[in-house]
Amino acid sequence: MLVIVATYTDPLEARIARGLLEAEGIEAHLGDEHSALGDWQWRLAIGGVKLRVPEEQRMHAQRVLQALDDGAYAIDDEGGAPPAPAAARALDRESWSSRLAWAALMLFSVPLPWRRRHDDADPSIRGF
Repeated sequence: MLVIVATYTDPLEARIARGLLEAEGIEAHLGDEHSALGDWQWRLAIGGVKLRVPEEQRMHAQRVLQALDDGAYAIDDEGGAPPAPAAARALDRESWSSRLAWAALMLFSVPLPWRRRHDDADPSIRGF
């Protein structure tokens, strides 16, 4: 018989926890995952995504999930400052014309062409 060991409002977080349990040799199943993904407004109404394990493995699964919450599986960054996320790098390449085009689209529903600032440090990024 399967028992619920945790519930998550974020289906991706639930998948990470399930993957960790499976890596530890614990059979794990997610309930209501697709309902939470398909209609995000119902996540709280249905009780979130339920992580279920066999009753015999319940205590082991709870210990692993507690260790996950305590940060036992965190990766330390020894290389100094972490690299900037892709979203931050994209904001650095924004130009006044791209911001103007976005404002025109949002305010007047008029699409305008724009040019993105080129990043000289990364030749793989190309503007329009």
